[in-house]
Amino acid sequence: MITSSRLVRLAIRTLGFVPATPVRWIARGCGVLAGAFAGTRRAAVMENHQWLAPHLSERERRRATRRTFANMFDAAVDLWRLPTLRAGEFTALVAVEGREHLDAAVARGRGVIVVTAHLGPYELGGAWLAHAGYPCHAMMEVLDPDTNAALALYRQATGMQLVPRSAGARPLLRLLRDRQIVILVADRVVGHGTEGLAVPFGAGTRAIPTGPAALALATGAPVVVGVITHATHRRARYLVTLQRAIVPVHSGDATRDRDTITQAIGSALSTAAQATPDQWYVFQPEWITRDDPAGGEHARVG
Repeated sequence: MITSSRLVRLAIRTLGFVPATPVRWIARGCGVLAGAFAGTRRAAVMENHQWLAPHLSERERRRATRRTFANMFDAAVDLWRLPTLRAGEFTALVAVEGREHLDAAVARGRGVIVVTAHLGPYELGGAWLAHAGYPCHAMMEVLDPDTNAALALYRQATGMQLVPRSAGARPLLRLLRDRQIVILVADRVVGHGTEGLAVPFGAGTRAIPTGPAALALATGAPVVVGVITHATHRRARYLVTLQRAIVPVHSGDATRDRDTITQAIGSALSTAAQATPDQWYVFQPEWITRDDPAGGEHARVG
């Protein structure tokens, strides 16, 4: 029986010997085709563009939606090729801006929480951290055992360590106290019982998790928002952008402090998603409208 883990090994080994450019073009075509048949997900992406780029016409939103699926499949090629890349090839693939912000956060000696979004090949951004020598740990959603084994094989090949979501916050607290870097994807609330805060996002409102803010306040670890998108220059194919750290401050009101940090994270992620809406790979229609009783800037979910 061919398992997911074996398929991952085969894909990694095969793509390592195939020229990337033709594979990317094939992948983009497959992405457009997949999007055409993904009715529910295509509708969700259309709705995302309505809120992230409200100036677009209906026809332009349809084009942007096709680009979203094409971009996602394109980026997948580089993700699967990553474990076979040599150091020089990786440097040509990924450039970085704002590394000084990450280094300043590391220098505080409290560990660092890197918060990102489902924007661009975000696992490639995490792999850049590991490649650059930062001790980083990414939280992994718990799926079926075979799929988890396949994902673990891939992520470990890129140098990232994994923390299962089912383990809760305790291992994250320990890692931060050991001055490690924890990577969290925090542009949507995932899982029952996960607390979120509804924040302005583009022209609408979405809920994002309050967990990163709670971890920051519990450990003193600064939060660095970082995203990865296609580079607009020719120095590299992708650009990792790291922002100035959000340093946790205790005012005596724990809920207000957590909300303040969460709102700052939401603002940064919203700005990034609005800048490249056709690289935001979220397929769940979780926008909160004004008529929704859960809506409002300070509404809580979960």
